[in-house]
Amino acid sequence: MAQAPHAHTVARSGAVVDPPVPPGVDPTTPAPARLYDYYLGGSNNFEADRIVAEQLRQGLPELSDAAWANRGFHQRAAGWLADKGVRQFIDLGAGLPTQGNTHEVVQRTSDARVVYVDHDPMVLAHASQLLSGTPATALVLADLRDPDSVLGHDNLRELIDFEEPAGLLMTAVLHFVADSADPWGLVQRYMSALAPGSYLVLSHATGDRLPPRAIEAMLKTY
Repeated sequence: MAQAPHAHTVARSGAVVDPPVPPGVDPTTPAPARLYDYYLGGSNNFEADRIVAEQLRQGLPELSDAAWANRGFHQRAAGWLADKGVRQFIDLGAGLPTQGNTHEVVQRTSDARVVYVDHDPMVLAHASQLLSGTPATALVLADLRDPDSVLGHDNLRELIDFEEPAGLLMTAVLHFVADSADPWGLVQRYMSALAPGSYLVLSHATGDRLPPRAIEAMLKTY
């Protein structure tokens, strides 16, 4: 779940006002979900995130365009699956909530069920507010590198029927998984748990045709 473009809350002095700090969140350490939120013009980020994001943007001014391109792909793919009759979705590395979230896209014309998965406690705090009273949606606070914990979580089991096809969404998240954690095996583990006829939606960052210094800065930061 990424953030649609809107201005930060601004005090009368003109200074940006940070959002409340949920339990378990360190506002002084940049986090991928909040950086992504900032690239998309969101307000769920802190000064530390904004400073680092602007430093990265100096070498890669197209960061926001890339984030929006990925966001658009995610929404189109989820909607396409819903049109094909898929009625349950697992969104791994969901990120911070906003307008046009997965459940809002796939539930426009169906009774689809959606489970969001993220390991950032800030995502949990904001998603809990967003999903309150929203039927057929749930959030799992877990690390996608531990598929047993994700797939065995009560919140997921309550909504996902492993006998029916599902849509597994892994957009702009696997590039945060080190080779040593076997991202290929993780994808296989998740897909093997799903019924025949399921779909995988995956997008991944690449360093192709990017300045070497910019790639180095991204790798060092993340």
